[in-house]
Amino acid sequence: MVIALLVGVAIYGVYRHYSAASQPVEATVEALGEEQQTHAIVFFEEEVDPLMLGKWQHTVDTAWYRVYTTEPAEDGFCWGREWNEAEDIFEEDLMPYGNGWFKWKKTDKYVLEWHVTDNRGAAIPYEYTIIDLNEQELYFKETRDAQKQRFRKCEW
Repeated sequence: MVIALLVGVAIYGVYRHYSAASQPVEATVEALGEEQQTHAIVFFEEEVDPLMLGKWQHTVDTAWYRVYTTEPAEDGFCWGREWNEAEDIFEEDLMPYGNGWFKWKKTDKYVLEWHVTDNRGAAIPYEYTIIDLNEQELYFKETRDAQKQRFRKCEW
């Protein structure tokens, strides 16, 4: 009886978690340009900074791209991807939720990312301090080594 009750509570908790996470965020989609709305997978209920969303291209290493989406991961994170075409890796080459994918969350002036590896689900954490973020530019530095990176918004 106790086990059945615990299982029921666990199932209800999972149901509430996924049903709550599946509520659309119209404001986030509207913040994207019309051409980017078709790429947005919006299930997320938490507030996501619309300035982060979309495809970004590095300003020096122009073959390096990042994409920030609203596709939900766990614990309030969203999914993103990055690739470098100079290394002969393209967005369509990325295996879902494998190398090249990362979970991200922005809070105030920080972006926390967990980069997925194909090594049995291992993930590598990165924290970035945002220097500037607007409709055209994402400029941040890695918190641990202060290496700065500048990206510009590009067409997706």
